[in-house]
Amino acid sequence: MGLDAVEIILRTEEVFAVNLPDEECSLVVTVGDLYRLVLNQLSLPYQPSVEIEHGCDAWQTGCRRLRSQLPSIYPWTATDTWLTLKAVIQDQLQVDEGRIREEARFVQDLGCD
Repeated sequence: MGLDAVEIILRTEEVFAVNLPDEECSLVVTVGDLYRLVLNQLSLPYQPSVEIEHGCDAWQTGCRRLRSQLPSIYPWTATDTWLTLKAVIQDQLQVDEGRIREEARFVQDLGCD
């Protein structure tokens, strides 16, 4: 796992206040793998990102939640999780948000080292 990947994992743990097991993180290849891992840690059901983003102006909600850095009194939802994780990845890798899809591979598609 390269430095970018480690930083994404650490930032994800910090933002979502979860501990992601090293053995499970080593299996993460796609954005969707990480998304499902975080959902599992938060005990949330899987919701496909295409459903979340279809006709949704929620991207800004995820960005606002990420930027606030304040603990939320509201529990995480799959929508919040996807949008916030997407914002973390975009901020960390400085890639266009349109490239961040569940099937996107960190190394091959997003240039993560």
